[in-house]
Amino acid sequence: MSHIQKEYNKVVSILPVYKSKSAFLVEGLELLDSKDKPYHVDEWDFSTSHVVGVRYALTLSFFSVKAEYVRGIQDALYKFYHHSKKHNTLPLSVNQMTTMKAALQRVSECLGSTTWSDLDNLRCWKAFLRDLKNKNYAQGAVGQIISSLNKLTAIGEIKLYVDAMALRKCASCKMARQHVAISHRLYTKIINHALLVIEKYHPYRHEISRVMSEAYDLKKRVELGEVVITPKRKRLGELNMAQSAIASRIKNAMKTIDHNIPDFKVDLRASGLIDILSSCIAIVQGFSGVRIGEAMSFTKSSAEEIIVNGRPVTVLRGETSKGHDGIPKIVSWQSHNVAKAALELAYDMMESTRVFYSETVDKKEAQGESAELIQHMRKQLKSAFLVPKAGRQSGNNYILEPHNVLKKLIKNVGYKATLEDVDEFNLLNPTREGELKVGGTYDGLSSHDFRRTFAVFFVRYGFGSASGIKFQFKHQNINMSDYYANNAILAQMNDLLMDEDLLDELKESGIDLGIDIYDEIYNKSEQLSGVKGEEIMKERVRRLQAGEGIIMTREEIEENIRRGNFHIMQLPSGAYCTNGSCDRVCGTQPFRAEIKECEHKIVTDRGAKMVARQRERLIAKFSSLNDGDSLKSSILSGLKQKIQVEELTLKAHKIPYTPFNDNITLNIVT
Repeated sequence: MSHIQKEYNKVVSILPVYKSKSAFLVEGLELLDSKDKPYHVDEWDFSTSHVVGVRYALTLSFFSVKAEYVRGIQDALYKFYHHSKKHNTLPLSVNQMTTMKAALQRVSECLGSTTWSDLDNLRCWKAFLRDLKNKNYAQGAVGQIISSLNKLTAIGEIKLYVDAMALRKCASCKMARQHVAISHRLYTKIINHALLVIEKYHPYRHEISRVMSEAYDLKKRVELGEVVITPKRKRLGELNMAQSAIASRIKNAMKTIDHNIPDFKVDLRASGLIDILSSCIAIVQGFSGVRIGEAMSFTKSSAEEIIVNGRPVTVLRGETSKGHDGIPKIVSWQSHNVAKAALELAYDMMESTRVFYSETVDKKEAQGESAELIQHMRKQLKSAFLVPKAGRQSGNNYILEPHNVLKKLIKNVGYKATLEDVDEFNLLNPTREGELKVGGTYDGLSSHDFRRTFAVFFVRYGFGSASGIKFQFKHQNINMSDYYANNAILAQMNDLLMDEDLLDELKESGIDLGIDIYDEIYNKSEQLSGVKGEEIMKERVRRLQAGEGIIMTREEIEENIRRGNFHIMQLPSGAYCTNGSCDRVCGTQPFRAEIKECEHKIVTDRGAKMVARQRERLIAKFSSLNDGDSLKSSILSGLKQKIQVEELTLKAHKIPYTPFNDNITLNIVT
């Protein structure tokens, strides 16, 4: 220790230690000759130095850290923070500090202390590796531990070479799992359910706010000792102010609130609000692909319409901190006007809750919270997605946590998986194969799963083509088929920054789809039909006779797709088209078969099953229209032709069917 530092310690050691939530921001405190530092507090407040996205906290809590480790971890984090300020353009973000805290917790638990220099001892290092391996942490968690050890080396706490390879060998051997892509039928059920909820409650959004305001007022009055309901029996003695008695009186008071909102129960557990908010989130994410943090930044005025190619396009404006060092930036995403309705519903029905929270923030301001933290909380209160359980909200975060909300949404949908759903789930999510069972549901969805599903569903089921799947909302057909065309124009506008990551994900989803389809065509489907399908079938037979088991590996297929040699498009009929420049989109005509079969068409066994189901729907349509009206005869003739043409596909794939020979009924006028 230098002479100057010794003299410094003599001075500062006789001064009283004033602890503060923001003391860690002050440099040089590690020089204090005291084990009790000013930043040794339960929570650090970054509000005066950092800006974060609306969903994220400006504080770092240490309540969950074991008491014997907390000061050592705080000392390390303090040094990390000031080392990054000196050597990087920006100091560590709140999120990075939170990640490092978790990593140091894991290191200290494996090491058994926060004496980091023990790791320089070879015996301790090997014991640390053994304990780390026994923890069976995921690869991502071990990666964070490696980063924290590198930082400990950078600040001089340890001197050993951090053997990243040895550390990675301690990680769980389980494959890193991709976010879920929701299967087609479940996704359709979720979106349709959410649209019905929004359509049902949008007209009542202000009434919902009114009755919740009345509920909050009644709760306050009961807690203050007011008798809001006259008891049936005469009360003897003083009013019982035990918590259980107060809760009972509040519950009874809720029953006195009168309203005409359909199927809406007023209670302070906010079950009705949660059901509606879950649908609003599903629609906003499902029709934009935004991340959940970005969705939480949306307010009532976030949706607006602009004209693209002479047609109105809904654009959502909000914050993203992705790729901007954690600092939020205003960007835009294209969407659909149903997202505007969802935001209006979510925002307006939560208005009384917003007022309730505003009063709480006012009290915190009066109690001396920093101006920056108060500003962040007031910014949160502008969000459409607030914590619905106002009576149970605690801390400084007022933004909804979506995980349990989405689980309830899946429960409300009432989905039971079929064998086809399970097969599709396993195809879309190979790292999660077996997680969905026949007759079961999938309630492990995260908000980011909607983002991946948006990309996968968009590509696999035709959102980007004229054959786009349509949802029903207020008697309108919702079709996202203009997404790609609009995006090219929107991306050129100076005031808009489209989500490039999402477009990359769309591209990758298209490649994944192509690999799956070509693997099915070349290696899995027992029978192929269609002009191109019959050509490939002959080649397959020739190769199989020559003793080749796999016609083309998935790796070879992927290489051909990425080079542009292979193209594939899924048609509404269940068939595939291999012509990359095709604008014909066979099978879109509802009443008539194609005049000449396309030379690029392929039908697999799975596609043939879709054709069989479509044929049954066409037969039902024929029967409903066949009422003798001569004006419908041309439609019926086209329908009959299409049904009979599809029978050729069923025959080729050995799918049993009864030939369709119904006559067209004509009423003869005498």
